[in-house]
Amino acid sequence: MENREMLDMVNQSYEKLTEQELTNLGVVLGSYRSFRGNRRAHIAYVGMPITTGKRFYEVLTREGVKTKEELITKCGPASLFELVIKPNIDEGIVFADELGRREDLLFIAPSVFEAKKWRWTDDAYMALWYRVIGEMAGRHIVMDGWEYSYGGLREVFFSMLLQWRIIRSFNLEVANQEFGLNLQPNQFYPSASDEIQAMWKMRIFDANGNEIRLDQALNKAVKAIQDLQERGFECDNLFNITWKLMQIPFFSPFLMSADPIRRDMSPLYYGAYDQLHSMKN
Repeated sequence: MENREMLDMVNQSYEKLTEQELTNLGVVLGSYRSFRGNRRAHIAYVGMPITTGKRFYEVLTREGVKTKEELITKCGPASLFELVIKPNIDEGIVFADELGRREDLLFIAPSVFEAKKWRWTDDAYMALWYRVIGEMAGRHIVMDGWEYSYGGLREVFFSMLLQWRIIRSFNLEVANQEFGLNLQPNQFYPSASDEIQAMWKMRIFDANGNEIRLDQALNKAVKAIQDLQERGFECDNLFNITWKLMQIPFFSPFLMSADPIRRDMSPLYYGAYDQLHSMKN
């Protein structure tokens, strides 16, 4: 697997979009890109569950079902929205507002944005938030239980791609043209290289302000999968993205360097690594 393939893993959402979704995505991204200046220093992205997450599995357990389809069959077509999506949205907005009271930054809460009239798919939403994180955010903050959310885990995977320098100058064309980022020189980053270096500074924090490193993220994701498997849930999607998260260091220039980030390849990392391999076997 090459670095380009690591980017393609995320780009799958973009490739699935219809022409109408691509048009609408361009309109929304254009509004975000209208914010000029040093965006990364003033914008944080807040990862929050919407359609899945811990509440989703708690609701399924309470109702004695194992899938979204079974929940809808038992409790009605509005049950997923009423029992999972709406509470997740409300809780996410409250969390982002609380962050705004703590710190003088702009916090992007994805649960506020709703494109139901455009009939956006999950892939369209993910394509948007990947680009917002990659182009604009200097910080990525996650709510408690993020590891149970497929979308939340994908976003953490993406931010780790940035942090571990999977996007570098030699594959900038891939990042811009195929991955859909718009990394262009501006007054704060006079060259594309400067923009990339700013992107590499992405850091992820939990709800209490503690930084989440790769080994910690991987360990939490593995524990979530183990918990769900023990409760009888199918979690192939979570497993697949966690497997990719585990692979990141092996495609990073840090692997052969003495950079401090290599501390993330700790006993905690290798413990989760072994557990993932044992699940796969």
